[in-house]
Amino acid sequence: MRVLTQGDAMVFVPADRRDTALVSPDAFAGVGDMAPARGPVESGTLKGEEASPARIRSTMPAQRRILLVTDAAAVVRPVSARRDEVKSAVLKR
Repeated sequence: MRVLTQGDAMVFVPADRRDTALVSPDAFAGVGDMAPARGPVESGTLKGEEASPARIRSTMPAQRRILLVTDAAAVVRPVSARRDEVKSAVLKR
């Protein structure tokens, strides 16, 4: 996944939905994931590590468009992670 600082971007709420882009990378071609601080290789994890809530909050408004990748309405659970709360709040504004 490439990370953008301006333009078209995506956020995953909850962050665990990032696996969608790993399974179907072609569906996300040309759209940057704006939340990671470190990618999978750098962090030694499958999905990478997300940036702080403050960084996520400050970078989202600069995006031209944001694609929200989330759970289907029938199975969605309340947002509980602070980073995901910030993403949701910025999108609502």
